[in-house]
Amino acid sequence: MKNKLVALLLAMTMIASVLAACGGDKPADGSTAESDTPVATEKVLKLALSTNDGSTSDDRVPTPWLNRNMATNLMWRSLLIADSSLTKTSPDLAEVAVSEDGLTYTITLKEGLKWSDGEALDAEDVLWSIDALMAATNKNAIYSAAFGKIVEKTAEGNVITLKLDSPYAAMLDILAQFAILPKHALENADPATIDAADFWKNPVTSGYYMMGELNVGNYFTLVPNPNYEGTPAKIEKVTVSYVSDFLTAAQSGSADYLYGNASDLVEGMSALGNYETINVDVLFYKYFIFNMKGVDGKENEAMQSLAVRQALIKAIDRASLAALYPSAQVINSGVPNSNEAYNGFEYKFDAEAAKNELAASGYDMGRTLRICYYNNDQTSIDLINAVVYYLEQTGIKVEATLSNDGTTDLFTTRDYDIGFKGKSAFSIEEWYTEYMSTDALFANIFGGDTAFDAAVAALSAAATPEAKAAALKDLQKLEQDNMYKVPVFTVGNCVFLSDKVAVPSGVEFCNPLYSCDLDFANWDLK
Repeated sequence: MKNKLVALLLAMTMIASVLAACGGDKPADGSTAESDTPVATEKVLKLALSTNDGSTSDDRVPTPWLNRNMATNLMWRSLLIADSSLTKTSPDLAEVAVSEDGLTYTITLKEGLKWSDGEALDAEDVLWSIDALMAATNKNAIYSAAFGKIVEKTAEGNVITLKLDSPYAAMLDILAQFAILPKHALENADPATIDAADFWKNPVTSGYYMMGELNVGNYFTLVPNPNYEGTPAKIEKVTVSYVSDFLTAAQSGSADYLYGNASDLVEGMSALGNYETINVDVLFYKYFIFNMKGVDGKENEAMQSLAVRQALIKAIDRASLAALYPSAQVINSGVPNSNEAYNGFEYKFDAEAAKNELAASGYDMGRTLRICYYNNDQTSIDLINAVVYYLEQTGIKVEATLSNDGTTDLFTTRDYDIGFKGKSAFSIEEWYTEYMSTDALFANIFGGDTAFDAAVAALSAAATPEAKAAALKDLQKLEQDNMYKVPVFTVGNCVFLSDKVAVPSGVEFCNPLYSCDLDFANWDLK
């Protein structure tokens, strides 16, 4: 009888253990992203990607050609690696030499490089990656602007030669951001929609890690890449969870590294005793775009009049909007007001004049003006509510819609009049490349206007401060005369680091939406 009782108690104990392993408490917000993440029995670095910022899809790893983040930086390498200022580079996959005239780039790949699947990483991967990027519909404009200068590219062995039609001052910096992808694993994918390829569900990588496990829409894990030829990372596993709210993820212990600049996030993270807040000086624009006319001919008649656009902006108190964010600075062009090249122009708030000018502009006061935005944090919602209020004071009806896919809704569907978006820019130049007639996204709302092309090219080629300032003055006048997009303010960014993470002494964080040398190999967990 005693033996039976012991056996029964052992059985009950085993059942309870199984049930406990299968169950567990869900996070306070009821989301599945954190609750579905595997329970860690070993030291793992916990990262998080947002499903509510309009920039990442929750069913695949985001392509590094569109949105860089810590996860993609750990998976894919570039030819060069940047420092925290994003303006100085050193070799990563390759060494790069530039001719005196700035027209020829000689790229020498390291010997013996391999992808995570064991295939050789070679010059063909580099050439293919450039071609595929240029054919992709969704990509970061900094790449298409730079690679659009290439008129000839060749390879002999592990040496690649790029020849440009004119100098591009930031080319080395761009090469430190452009992730090389595997030709052999992606060459059969449609380059136009390469960001939606099945490849991302089990990608071939070149960095510290490769994908371990993918739970679609919830999380994926990263495990060491056995073919990484550099110093292996001390951290043996990374878990990347898709979350609806960064603050909730931090409160539930689901993230060791986060970033953001919304007031509610910054205040909430500051209240947590187990995170360090690291301020990062970045060029993060918040701005309005007008849905005008796409290269497909789809025209929004209501926004064609410059007088209408001028009146709408005059109706919005941008200084009050900036007060919603920490360290925000109101600006009037892509050039911050503090920059020596700023031309002094100012968009002035005048509610009464805006009301009269809108009525006199010919705008149909009976129609509903539509606003599209994609950030779902409380600060963004408060800002949009304020914009709606300001515009309604002119006597028009206004409707704001939150998008679940900002890229598609702003640039393809285009069922709106005013879009509100953010851009964590690589540099001032990136702000202006959006005006280029060849920009794959913005040509859909600006109609591929060529008016900016020459001035953007002059800025890209500027080799002296004087030449750069002159190009910026020309571009400011063009953008303020046309009012295709109107900046509201710039705001810094913050990196939030858990006290569980030990970062090597001397590491300086850069813009968290780009890639730089963080000496990750020597990161450790306490």
